[in-house]
Amino acid sequence: MIVRPPQGGADGTSPLLAYLQRQQPCWTTAVDALAHQYAERREQVERRVDEYGNVYAGRRAAMVFDVVASRQRNYLKRVRPLVQVFTTRPAAESLGALAEQGPGLGLSLIPAEATTVQAVGDGLRRYCAEHQWDDDAGVVAWAAETEAVRFAPRLDPYVGAVSGVGPALFAYLRMRSGADALKPDLRVRRQLQQAGFVVPADPVSMLLLAEAVAEQLGLRRLALDQLLW
Repeated sequence: MIVRPPQGGADGTSPLLAYLQRQQPCWTTAVDALAHQYAERREQVERRVDEYGNVYAGRRAAMVFDVVASRQRNYLKRVRPLVQVFTTRPAAESLGALAEQGPGLGLSLIPAEATTVQAVGDGLRRYCAEHQWDDDAGVVAWAAETEAVRFAPRLDPYVGAVSGVGPALFAYLRMRSGADALKPDLRVRRQLQQAGFVVPADPVSMLLLAEAVAEQLGLRRLALDQLLW
C-alpha cells in the first residue's frame, strides 16, 4: 500500500493548517476570536513587533541574561530589574566578556542558570567568531539559520545543545535576535485555550498549533506572540 503524503487545503493552506482545521472542533470560532482581538490592538501589536528584535541591539550579553532569567519568573517584576543590575557589570560588555566571566553572583540565579547564561554566551560568541561577525550581526544570522531546527533545538550546537535551553528559551532567544518566532510558554497556552483551541502542554505541539493559527490569521509568528501577551 502506498501512503500518500499530507495534502494542504484547496486554498493553498499548508498541510498542517488543513489538518488542524479538520481536527480542532472549535477552530473557526477560536480564530475569529483572535482576529477580533488583533483588529482592536493591531497598532500596538505591530509597533511591538517592529521594536522587538532591536531592544538588545548593542547589548547582546544582556539579551542572553534576559532570556535565561525569564524562565519561571515574572518578566516585568523580576526579570527586568535583574537585567538592569546585570548591565552594570563588565560581563555585560559583549558576548565574549559574558563567555569569559559568566553573569556573576547576586542576581537571584541558581547555579545551573548562571552556567546556562555563560554557556549560551559562549555558544553565540563562537558562532560570531567562526563567521567573522560582530555580536549584533552574528546573533541575527544565527537566528535566521536556526529557523530550520526551531522544533528540535538540540540540533543547534551553539545554543540549543546547552543544558537548560529548551524549545521555549530557544524560541525566545531567536525572537530577541530578530527572528520571526513565537515562545511556546504557559502564557501562550493559556491565551490559546481561552480563545477556544485545544492546546497540548508540550512546547513543540504548542509551536505547531500557534504557527498554524498565525498562518490562518495572516500574521507573522511574532505578531501572534505579542497579541497573546
